[in-house]
Amino acid sequence: MQSLEEDARSDAAVHDDGLQWDACFSHKDCDSCLNASVTCHFCKSDFQCHAIGSPFGCPVGVSVCHHLEDCERSKPQYVGYGPPPSVVIAVLCLMVTLTCCFCGMSAICSVFCRGERPASRRVRLAEALKSDKKKKKATLRDDEERAQAQRQPLLLGEIREGEVRLFENEVDQASLERLHTRYEHDERQFNWKAFASRVTWLTVVISTTVLALMFYPRMPDYNVCNREFEWESILHSIMGLEPKVEYQVLISVINENRFGFVLESGTADIYHNSTLVGKWELDKPWEAKAGSITDKIAAINIKPGFAEGIALWKDFSRNELIFRINATITGSITWGRHKIYRISSSTPDVEFLVGAEYDRGLCKCTEYLTPT
Repeated sequence: MQSLEEDARSDAAVHDDGLQWDACFSHKDCDSCLNASVTCHFCKSDFQCHAIGSPFGCPVGVSVCHHLEDCERSKPQYVGYGPPPSVVIAVLCLMVTLTCCFCGMSAICSVFCRGERPASRRVRLAEALKSDKKKKKATLRDDEERAQAQRQPLLLGEIREGEVRLFENEVDQASLERLHTRYEHDERQFNWKAFASRVTWLTVVISTTVLALMFYPRMPDYNVCNREFEWESILHSIMGLEPKVEYQVLISVINENRFGFVLESGTADIYHNSTLVGKWELDKPWEAKAGSITDKIAAINIKPGFAEGIALWKDFSRNELIFRINATITGSITWGRHKIYRISSSTPDVEFLVGAEYDRGLCKCTEYLTPT
């Protein structure tokens, strides 16, 4: 206490053109300290305002005050939907490979099946037509030889009989040709139908795969975006005689789904070494928009007690402060403005190392160390 009083007197003794500046030590936050006087600076070592050159302060103070709101997005940042392009390319390559294998196996099986199955109507008709031509030529030749051998006197009757037989042969031949053309046309129509069915099946499979990639639900990810300055400020204030303060934690949540999510209610209990030291409760509904990164500042009430506050600071100074968080949330999956499904979830015993430099890829401020 004596050192603080001496520091205050030292701060108040600074004059400029006969005007006395306010005591630097009377300013309790960084902004008011830097705005008070050019002779005051804010020390990161104890998070207090001191006069420059004061033996109770620090050699160099911070030049810029950092605010948590500076790292909060004013509106959701659009990042797009669905899996990364590498996953899409891998799935499409797999589909093409499976399709080629299926087509190859089908071609091989069709070759073996074609050799074993009975001849089609068109083939049987073509063979019958060819055989009939040979048979009729042989019959005509035999009849001609028989007629010459008998030497019948009625030549006119023979000519008429030959003309009638020739007409019958031509009629039979034309009928067989028409049947042959008809059967061939029918078989061609069947092949086109089979091809169309295969194309339809392939289109359905590819469309189903694309829709599954587009709408398959993905678990939202998050980052805690507080920086070193905020964590040290929080833990320093806990060292007070009445450590009961509402602290703010910045969280960035990414939702790559095509559906939004509205968090309607949520609570969390924060433990340190099985001792309840804080609570969190959602004050109003909050929405994680589809295909976007959304920021949320959560207000946490910390009330550890004096002895527990000292234990918290000791663990934090050794980078060993671990909070266990038990949370329960309730919300709804949304499509546009419509709520389509309501869910509730609990996350028991989630461990969080306070002050650790976790992944900050989702944060607006990606640097963990506060600029000085």
